[in-house]
Amino acid sequence: MVLRSLAARPEASVPLGEVVAAAGSRVHGLAILLLALPEVVPLPIPSASTVLGLPLLLVSAHLALFGEDGPLPAWLMARAVPRSILTVLARYGSPGLQWLERISRPRWLWLVRQERAVGLVCTLMSLILFLPLPLINAPPAAALALLALGMIQRDGISVLLGFVGAAFTLAAIVGLVELGGSLFAR
Repeated sequence: MVLRSLAARPEASVPLGEVVAAAGSRVHGLAILLLALPEVVPLPIPSASTVLGLPLLLVSAHLALFGEDGPLPAWLMARAVPRSILTVLARYGSPGLQWLERISRPRWLWLVRQERAVGLVCTLMSLILFLPLPLINAPPAAALALLALGMIQRDGISVLLGFVGAAFTLAAIVGLVELGGSLFAR
């Protein structure tokens, strides 16, 4: 697994360019997955959505604009990822990711190839994550994780589930806004 090999390196930090090289052509999916996973579990970490949301928004927008073949900007590739983060992700995220990899396989490739549409939905979910909305981080992060996993594994069913999760997230937010508007209108 890529995470374990990167976490086992002796350096204090690993340049993002090396993480990208290890990930191969599926770098956008890996970056989105790594940035969204901490938000899936609603932990009381202050400002986590803001810290993770901006890079997530940038990677998602890059995917929407350039697709999977578009190289990430050089300034981003030069940034370093602390090995401690990779170690924690490898230790706690690997079992779940290995289980998902076992049930996931390449299928419905026509849907996975819609990279820019996936990027557009990821951008919208990243924007929702970036907003300071209390207790609403888990649904868009789960949709992002499903979309990212689908891109990494080339699994169209995972991408479809991510689209469905994004639609439910948007519907719930619209419903909450309408409910709040009707409560304040009284």
